[in-house]
Amino acid sequence: MSRSILLVAYFYPPCRDTGILRPVSMARWLRRLGHRVTVLTTSAYGELETDAEEPVVRTADAQRWRARLAGAETVGALFDSDTYSGKPHPLSKVIVPEPLAVAWAPFARRRALALHRRERFDCVITTSPPESAHAVGRALRRRGVPWIADVRDAWTFEPLRPAFPTGAQRRLDEALERRWLGAADAVVCVSEPAAADLRRRGIADPVVITNGWDPEAVPPAGEPTGLLDPDRFTVLYTGRFGSYGRDPTALVEGIARLARQRPEVAQQLELAIAGPLTEAEAELFGRDVSPAKITRIGSLPRERALALQREADALLLIAHPERSQLLNIKLFEYLAAGRPLLALAAGTEGGRIVEELGGATVPAGDAAAIAEALERAVAGGLEPPASDAVADFTYPAPAERMAAVVERAIGRNRQLTGDRDQN
Repeated sequence: MSRSILLVAYFYPPCRDTGILRPVSMARWLRRLGHRVTVLTTSAYGELETDAEEPVVRTADAQRWRARLAGAETVGALFDSDTYSGKPHPLSKVIVPEPLAVAWAPFARRRALALHRRERFDCVITTSPPESAHAVGRALRRRGVPWIADVRDAWTFEPLRPAFPTGAQRRLDEALERRWLGAADAVVCVSEPAAADLRRRGIADPVVITNGWDPEAVPPAGEPTGLLDPDRFTVLYTGRFGSYGRDPTALVEGIARLARQRPEVAQQLELAIAGPLTEAEAELFGRDVSPAKITRIGSLPRERALALQREADALLLIAHPERSQLLNIKLFEYLAAGRPLLALAAGTEGGRIVEELGGATVPAGDAAAIAEALERAVAGGLEPPASDAVADFTYPAPAERMAAVVERAIGRNRQLTGDRDQN
């Protein structure tokens, strides 16, 4: 059955952050499955000529006003620069749950209600971060619209956001999580640890729909980039390391250890980093690990980064167990590239999937184990995942699972409404 769905997503093209990938692919493939999908997003990153065609509705955003004060028309995406600070916005210590609750969510809520009066949506899907996107779903839920809360990064479990400075703020944050997610007709998480946390605390019983690879995102074959050393075995990392959970310190220590203990192996190794770096990360990767080689490529357009993945000898995944839920889109890009994986991800959801697909993992903080894994990689000890093993993580499979949750949410909503009417 065809459904009319409102998808509320702050991160959406022309924004270039990786947060756009799940909502873009989900909207595309839900439409392919026959559903009518309207995307509600911000105007802070600008507009596209295809907005009316999709359709995409963009709202006002105080972020854009701030950009204009700085002489710009739109907010720049994180990957538009080769550097980033990694520091949270000052207002993140003040506004609960996060600053977009004030800068964008009120505009999005107002527009969503107006769209529903005109379109009469069968279901609304709100995807976070930012957590304030769920305020829009809650507002529509009060008008009787079945609501799915899609949680890409857990809210208070292993949070990316820094802790609030006062107990009152922390209690309010936890209360909002419980109240908002608990009010949804269905909750979706991208990883089992995040879902298990919500179940344990009695907030929701989420369905797990992992991120996945969109085959339409594959760039056309082109000329070799020439960015990797053809005389070395190249291990490539694309994207940023970012917040806690992807600390590369032990990786560099492992390379240095290999250089000391097995220089004849190290001279065959290149670690290439294609993405923005903090000042501390740039200093770390500037360390002398000769005869091994570390190449800092800098930020690349996503299409070029995907092409580079297909040229590398192995692709590097880093996930520390203190962020057990780490299962971002990078892994699925890597799987689609068909290259061997070097997974420094033992004890995480990403590591579990690599092992499930027949790969091996080592702890991301164990320099000795990393050195041994690098030596095995150079010696040809890594195999790419079987192409048929990644089908469950390739679209349209995630969209098909989301469509099933849409039907479940609609059914639950009708049941609750019927029970209220009978009472």
